[in-house]
Amino acid sequence: MSIPRPEFPRPDFERKNWINLNGVWEFEFDDYDLGESEKWFLGKDFSRKIVVPYPYQSKLSGINDPMPHDIVWYKRKFCVPEEYLSKRVLLKFGAVDYEAKVWVNGKYVGFHRGGYSPFYFDVTDVIREENTLVVRVVDRHGDQPRGKQDARLHPRGCLYMKVTGIWQTVWLEFVGDCFIEYYRVFPDVEKSEARIEVYVNNPLPGAVLEAKVLFAGAVVAETSSKVSGKKIVLSVHIPYAKLWYPESPDLYRLVLRIMRNCEVLDEVKGYFGLREIKVKNQKILINSKEYFLKFALDQGYFPDGIYTAPSDADLRKDVEAVLKLGLNGVRKHQKPEDPRYFYWCDKLGVLVWEEMPDTGMSLIEKNLEPFWQEVKDIVLRDFNHPSIIAWVPFNERYTIYDNPGEQQFIVTIVKRLKELDPTRLVVDNSGYCHTKVTDVVDIHDYSMANMTGEEWRRKWEKYFSEKKEPYSPHHPLMARGHEYRGQPIVISEWGGWGIKGYKPLVSRPLFHYGPLLEDEFEFLSKYRDIVEAMSKIKVLAGFCYTQLYDIEGELNGYMTYDRKWKVSPEKIAEIHRLI
Repeated sequence: MSIPRPEFPRPDFERKNWINLNGVWEFEFDDYDLGESEKWFLGKDFSRKIVVPYPYQSKLSGINDPMPHDIVWYKRKFCVPEEYLSKRVLLKFGAVDYEAKVWVNGKYVGFHRGGYSPFYFDVTDVIREENTLVVRVVDRHGDQPRGKQDARLHPRGCLYMKVTGIWQTVWLEFVGDCFIEYYRVFPDVEKSEARIEVYVNNPLPGAVLEAKVLFAGAVVAETSSKVSGKKIVLSVHIPYAKLWYPESPDLYRLVLRIMRNCEVLDEVKGYFGLREIKVKNQKILINSKEYFLKFALDQGYFPDGIYTAPSDADLRKDVEAVLKLGLNGVRKHQKPEDPRYFYWCDKLGVLVWEEMPDTGMSLIEKNLEPFWQEVKDIVLRDFNHPSIIAWVPFNERYTIYDNPGEQQFIVTIVKRLKELDPTRLVVDNSGYCHTKVTDVVDIHDYSMANMTGEEWRRKWEKYFSEKKEPYSPHHPLMARGHEYRGQPIVISEWGGWGIKGYKPLVSRPLFHYGPLLEDEFEFLSKYRDIVEAMSKIKVLAGFCYTQLYDIEGELNGYMTYDRKWKVSPEKIAEIHRLI
């Protein structure tokens, strides 16, 4: 078979010398936890085959088993060309849910915890021309971040099929003795400059870091610096700078190269956008231009791959669907997505709130550092995507309202996030029960389901006038002891309406918010009514409709689960032009 998901997994951090390890692997369930004691990592033959990078619960994996198996094993043989054996070899995983132990040629090379963050191991010392890779995964779906995965055998409501194990690309990269770990670009729009922080593994005497910035194939800026430590800071001035906007998403190509004695030790190709985010007068500004957020909820599920898109083209189509609807962005809900999704958002001009998968995890002390490590790794991976304008570490944590310990958990993570990335907004706890450290106050409001738009608007504005804070119908807007301070207000969930005549593609109870509407005509009428009402509330900074497409039994999308339109995107786009 051809290699599934053959494209390089990180367009923002691309190396020329690499090998894709996706494809058919050996696979085994280990329901009695015998594998380690029986030393399966030494080369035991497994009884099943799986197509990586699709989770075993998915159709595309070739297994398609919904039953829970907490421990699973993977094995794959691979060859390394002779010309690469003199290089350092990095074994990389896009994401593995939840805990992974890895062996190469029977030698243990490392452990990783976290179902959504990337990781790698330097396997140079154990690699040879012919190799065997073994991965043991433990995913008990217990007290851990799991996003919208339902720990129950039969998912229902707004929770969905769980996934286990490898769900993003696995690959090898080949580098010199001194190589780039990651880089971060800090744009300065006013000065037409970019500060580039490059983090280097094993800095060597005499090594030089070179940076080139290109636009439309032409070099527009370049600089260099001695590799004097693990962190190198470069600054480039970009003449006639092209700023990144949703309607004109101009990107600059970045080439980073480490040289020593005329030898290229490492080269990474990436990109960045010159983009600045600010808040002013309760509005959100990009490069000093005000944008009303017109978002859809996008949860990143696929009928045949569950968490994993069948192809890169499917990721692009989801981004293009947002634009067809006349929207300018998405809430990437409870799932730090495949980096190629963000690449298409960068390239096509779709704004993103990227959410962390906190659901499933209790806000207690023992979970703070593991959760922060996963959040940190995700932010560092996605830092250079100009489309991402906000981080959202928590969702609908209503129990924090009168729980100081849980409030402090959230405040701690938000403060750390702002220190790690001062260039973006942070929405602390999406929906309600916000804390004083949030940059945006967003509200989940399904109360308009049984009201006219005008009734909802009058109720909303009356409350705002009397209470001096936005109306939050389901839970208190602010946690106890925290006050609204005039932050931008976004209705970040609303609608969620179903339309009669549609059935789930999988065997699930039907779920939607509010009434089941008669047909497309009634949907469009109600949709227009609410959007018109929102357009009259001048303090609103945006909205996010629930949702872009149906998922399993939740039938409230603009599209079905297999991405067929239930409503005319052209007519929806026409309504969005009201704002």
